[in-house]
Formats: sequence, C-alpha cells, structure tokens
Amino acid sequence: MAAPDEGPDRGGLDERQVRQLALAGGLVLAASLVLLFIVENSHDVRVSFVFFSATISLIWVIVLSAVAGAIAGLVIARLVRTRFFGGME
Repeated sequence: MAAPDEGPDRGGLDERQVRQLALAGGLVLAASLVLLFIVENSHDVRVSFVFFSATISLIWVIVLSAVAGAIAGLVIARLVRTRFFGGME
C-alpha cells in the first residue's frame, strides 16, 4: 500500500510512462474501432450518380462522402469569409 503522500501505486512507472501507456492503449482501441468499422461496411452497394450507376464498397461511399463534405465545408467557409469579411483572416 502506498503512503498517503506518495499518490497511487503505479508499479514502479513514472508519470510519463503511465501517460505513454494510456496513449498507446487509446491508439490501439481507436485502430481496432476503425478496423471494425471498415470490416462491417465492406459489402458492395449500388450507387446512382447523375449520369451513371456503379457498384462499389460501402466504405468507399462513406469515405468519399466525408472527404467531399469536408472540401465543400472549407470552400463555403472561405467564400463566406471573403464575401462578407473582405478576406480578413
């Protein structure tokens, strides 16, 4: 049992090592969730575009939609900033 002024017993690890282990654990958890998301959304779907249709993996539909949305958001934000604020940064 740790003395009251020493803080919790960390098995001989200093604060930096505990933070690194927590970060590594968080990264492993995040990578596992991303991998699970990809596996669960890997089946093919038919997507109808304006002039054609295609059968592609659902994960690509999700990723491309997210990228297109991010680009559109950045472009719109820049246009609004330029239009209403005269390009002030």
